[in-house]
Amino acid sequence: MAWVISFTFIQTLNEGITSLHVWLMYYLITLPVFVSHTYLIAYWLLPKTFFLGRYLLFALGISVFLIVFSVIELLWSNYLVFYLFDRSRMFAPGFLNLKNIVISGVGNHYIILVFLAIKAGSSWYRAEYQKEELLRSKLETELEIYRYQLQPRIVLELIEELEVLSLKKAETAPEMIINISNFLNRFLYEGKEELIPLELEVNLLEEFMTIHNHALSERLCSNFIVSGNLKSYVVPPLLLLPFINSAIKIAYDCNETYESTVIIKAERKYLLFSFTFWSENSFKIADDEDNKITYRRLHYNFPGKHRLVENIDDNFREFSIEIYP
Repeated sequence: MAWVISFTFIQTLNEGITSLHVWLMYYLITLPVFVSHTYLIAYWLLPKTFFLGRYLLFALGISVFLIVFSVIELLWSNYLVFYLFDRSRMFAPGFLNLKNIVISGVGNHYIILVFLAIKAGSSWYRAEYQKEELLRSKLETELEIYRYQLQPRIVLELIEELEVLSLKKAETAPEMIINISNFLNRFLYEGKEELIPLELEVNLLEEFMTIHNHALSERLCSNFIVSGNLKSYVVPPLLLLPFINSAIKIAYDCNETYESTVIIKAERKYLLFSFTFWSENSFKIADDEDNKITYRRLHYNFPGKHRLVENIDDNFREFSIEIYP
């Protein structure tokens, strides 16, 4: 009906309101001709010839359809429309000549090409939308798997670090067990949602750092700086934790002294997570997978509104996440 209404409106604008009835009947009665012509090209001729590289057959089919449907359209319009509704518009005798057939056919093909262009655009849009949906679904699955893998990974590493500490400084193990227990209560039950309050994220990081400050004692000088209004933000859980964990576990494997700084800054339209790790001697942190998955998490939750900044030196590592909500 959109076809009928739109072309009737165009013809009426050109000839005036008195022609409305004639053109409405014209497009209603000849509609089966245009529909048959269009669908034969779109769903039979194109798939059978053009899409298979049979261009000569496609050109031949277009030519045959042009002649056949042009003749049908001229006959229908003359005897089923103009004869019944406005005989002054009837064609003169001998109207079925090559010139009129070609002119009518070209006009019909123009209309069909417009329809096919709209259909192709619509099909492309649907295909792109489906592609985006599939990519988004794939990303959601990857992020969910990562969250489920991260929890047991952190728990396992905390247990391993507790074992190392109990062998070196057995007297500090009970307090570390209490600190780990407090952290795990939040970590396993409150930090499992897709988005959590920024205040909870800060608490998780503080408790995680408390565990290691106590365990490593003078070998880890830790700074934790928080500023701004935390209540106005929700964030993906544990954005910074994997990087902190990868860096700090180095300290359990050697006797070096390290300094770490965590900065969380919340402003009106700006959120910063920053972690720096420094030592007098060189060290290496392998966290490429954490980088990649963190980028995907940010792209999923803050598309086009985030930035990752990483500075690396032999004895220095800085990792910052900037979010512009």
